[in-house]
Amino acid sequence: MMSTISRRLFVQVVLLLALVSGGVGILYSYGTRRLYISEQCKMLEAVYAILLEEDIPELCRNENLMKDEAEEDEWEEISDGLLERYENDNLRFRIRDENFDLLYATNKTSQAQDSSSNPEYNQKKMQRYSEEPEAIYEQNGSGGRVVLRGKHVWEGMTYYIIITESTSLINRSTVYAQKVLLLVVAAFLILGTLSVRIISRGIGRPVEEAARITRKIANKDFSEHVEEKTKYRELNELGDGINMMSQQIQNYIQDLENFNRLLQQDNVRRAELEEHRKRFVNNVSHELKTPLAIISGQVELLPMISDTDKREQYCSSIMEEIRRMSDMINSMLQIFSVEQGLENVPMQSIALEDIARNVLEDFQPLFARKQIHTELKADGRLQVQGNEENIRRAMNNFLMNAYRYAPEKSKVNVSVTENGGYVIYSVYNDGQQIEEKDLKRIWDSFYQGNAISHGSGVQGTGLGLYIVKSIVAQHGGVCGVENKAGGVEFWFGIPK
Repeated sequence: MMSTISRRLFVQVVLLLALVSGGVGILYSYGTRRLYISEQCKMLEAVYAILLEEDIPELCRNENLMKDEAEEDEWEEISDGLLERYENDNLRFRIRDENFDLLYATNKTSQAQDSSSNPEYNQKKMQRYSEEPEAIYEQNGSGGRVVLRGKHVWEGMTYYIIITESTSLINRSTVYAQKVLLLVVAAFLILGTLSVRIISRGIGRPVEEAARITRKIANKDFSEHVEEKTKYRELNELGDGINMMSQQIQNYIQDLENFNRLLQQDNVRRAELEEHRKRFVNNVSHELKTPLAIISGQVELLPMISDTDKREQYCSSIMEEIRRMSDMINSMLQIFSVEQGLENVPMQSIALEDIARNVLEDFQPLFARKQIHTELKADGRLQVQGNEENIRRAMNNFLMNAYRYAPEKSKVNVSVTENGGYVIYSVYNDGQQIEEKDLKRIWDSFYQGNAISHGSGVQGTGLGLYIVKSIVAQHGGVCGVENKAGGVEFWFGIPK
């Protein structure tokens, strides 16, 4: 099973604590005793050097006298004597003369028990003393001691000085210390283990939480963020980084989705446009067949007709069909011009009232032929962003449509108003209303409803309203038609 950060950290730190604790115990067990013996050897050598500066016989008499007084006064310690001060620090002294007779002993009992030994034995012991002594450690069955044996000549007399210190005390102290150390190490391991467990969980839990949230982000689930703040700066920076990454990924995905949506819309629009162009070409081909057939038949009959009036009638009919074909071709060119410029049309701020007024003035001679009364109403010089040429073309088609289907001595009303963020251009004309089934289809290319086609006796190409719809779509606007009392109203709206 794969180990986690917290588990590995826990195991490694516990092992480190065990190694450190065990190392300290071993170092204390073996190093402390050695260090103590080394320091005591130096101390004995220093004390011996001090004794060499003293009057040995006088020192021994004074020290013995003070011991006697201490025993009479039942004092346990006397600090006035030189040797007594060191004896209070657990040092033991024995000083003998050149005959190896005992002059001074720390332990009075030892002094009382000391008796003259045989000379050979004393001689052998005297050989162990040196004029340049060094303190050494001696091991025996019950323990050990630090000992210095020096031979000192004072005023022609030789004195044998031995200084000792038992290590039994340090041995017992070491045993006790080891037991205490074991307890301390055990407590240290327990407390350290608990502390490491808490710390490792404090590190592992935020990392696991961050990993969980990261997996959700990988599955495109951005519902959660790293919220928990820890005591560790690195973990907080990791959480902030994950949150920042999540936000950026969301932004990138949103941008991609928006781009894909726009791309799909553009593909759909292009497919619809391509389909519409195919249908448009088919319709144009179909519509051109009729006038061409009429022209072809009449041209074939012309040589056979001798009647001048009849010939002129045929010629007029041919010219009318040619005019209709010319209008149809011009409309086709307009539609292609609008559709090809859907993505790249220059726009500028224009006032629809001014354009509407100019276009209506251009149509006045035409309306005068049918004695049609016109009127323009505007809410002011309302501004829009648009292409003036194309908007003028759309207005021309609305007015031409009104002229064709408005009866003589009727009225045509033009208005420019504001409504819901749009500037609305509308044209009303008296005349026959449009049947309900034709209201939506009249915006299709080449569509002419029956009510429209026999309204004035003048046939159109069926492309005018289709051109208007294309131009309005180019400007992001809307268009429509409504039957009014006594007539019909066409309108389109351009965003302000």
